Amino acid sequence: MKLIDWREIIAELELTAHYHNALVLPPVYGAYCGDMMSDVLARARRGSLWITIQRHRNVIAVASLVGLSAVVISGGRVPPPDTVALAEKEGVPLFSTPLDSFHAAGRLYYLLTRVGLINPTADGVAKPQNT
Repeated sequence: MKLIDWREIIAELELTAHYHNALVLPPVYGAYCGDMMSDVLARARRGSLWITIQRHRNVIAVASLVGLSAVVISGGRVPPPDTVALAEKEGVPLFSTPLDSFHAAGRLYYLLTRVGLINPTADGVAKPQNT
């Protein structure tokens, strides 16, 4: 199975970590970009990196429930201390980026395509590859 190196993700998305350094970063198999919790619960796939503008505690609860690889808060927003504390308790890697969601998702799309985790089709719509 193909994997992407977290160092590449961190550098390309200009991520700032908001978790304890001892936290193991799980593999990333895809991505989801959205801000409605119900949509993430219904559509995000286990092992995806979630890009959102939301920064409250419920983000961590949803990420943990779905089994997401990490949460990236976009637009230069910083998570409050209670969100960081819950992320550490639940073992959910939490990051922020100065990039807006569109640009963060675009950069991540490029990385995931390059390593073959997603396969752009002729019509330009990305479809997850079977792993």
